[in-house]
Amino acid sequence: MTSVTKGQLFSFLSMKKVFNLIAGAALLLGYGCTPVAEYDAPATLDGIRAIVVSEGQFGYGTSSLTSLTYQGEVEQDLFRRVNNRPMGDVAQSMTKIGNKLYVPLNNSRKVEVMNAQTFQSIETMTISHDVIPMYVCHLGGDSIAVTDQKANSQLIIMDINHGEDRPFVRRTISLGGYNRSFQMQLIGNKLFVGADRMTVFDLGKMNEQDKRELKKQDGETIQLTDFSKIVVDKNGMLWALGHWQVFCIDPKTETTVYELNVGGLNINSWTSSMDISPDGSTIYFNSARRVYTIDVDHPQVPANPIIAPTREDGRTVYNMCVSKENTIFLCEVLYGSLSRSRIYEYEPDGTLVQEFRGGIFSHYIYFN
Repeated sequence: MTSVTKGQLFSFLSMKKVFNLIAGAALLLGYGCTPVAEYDAPATLDGIRAIVVSEGQFGYGTSSLTSLTYQGEVEQDLFRRVNNRPMGDVAQSMTKIGNKLYVPLNNSRKVEVMNAQTFQSIETMTISHDVIPMYVCHLGGDSIAVTDQKANSQLIIMDINHGEDRPFVRRTISLGGYNRSFQMQLIGNKLFVGADRMTVFDLGKMNEQDKRELKKQDGETIQLTDFSKIVVDKNGMLWALGHWQVFCIDPKTETTVYELNVGGLNINSWTSSMDISPDGSTIYFNSARRVYTIDVDHPQVPANPIIAPTREDGRTVYNMCVSKENTIFLCEVLYGSLSRSRIYEYEPDGTLVQEFRGGIFSHYIYFN
């Protein structure tokens, strides 16, 4: 995990590390969860609606996968049950490429690769560089890009010729300065990298010299919230969430079309997320438990949230995701606790559909 950097306020990840160390002491004193039973049936993506990726307790290797079926059935610790070993430390995301699932684990400095139908491990792609791997994007063929949360971030280009004896890391590209990188979006032949400074590459010129930093209309750099997605709407425009603004970006000109000032909604760099409806018509973003929408054809700052639950349980929304059925999932965590995250599903009108448990610090949801 990253530590406090000069000029930065006490970061979320450092806070979480402190809380997890406290929770670790409780675990050592015998307050941990009981072991799960052996998995008695082969896992499969068939019938699975969503997979929740949970970071687990920092430093203890308790990352996990939780599956949710279309019938509402929940299975915990999927990877460990299938492979009879821990998945690793601090899982961040999940990407499907072909018939394989890729899960970066940042504190383990690796990408775990598994069969998308059985969840059996295919390969563990260890990264020898001093990086914190976060998200995966398929560049085509046998190459993926992996982002790095470490200050002075590097974009990691990795080889996915599984079964062959080869170096996993082909090369790294410096993103320069204090520039942690997070989620990506590939559109046409351009790779847009969400970071402390939003960066774009041409696929044919993936190098430090040819990278470009996107700018706001006032010439300042575009700085995005830590874990928020970069999404593509029905018109082919990119949308991204900044600390105080929602950006609509033309990927052809690499300039902003809209800059909506949402500073009054208390957007936080590490608890606010963005997603888009399946038809690409509606942007969803959250500030804490409040979820707002923007019509991509008539964008304006929303006056009221569509979801605003009033639970007083001390939990924080760690991520917000939109399903293929256009329902909104909120992953809520309780700092300083080893309790499983609570996942809430809502209709766009604010109606609560269901609640279920994820792993410890549920961070990402992959919709099948």
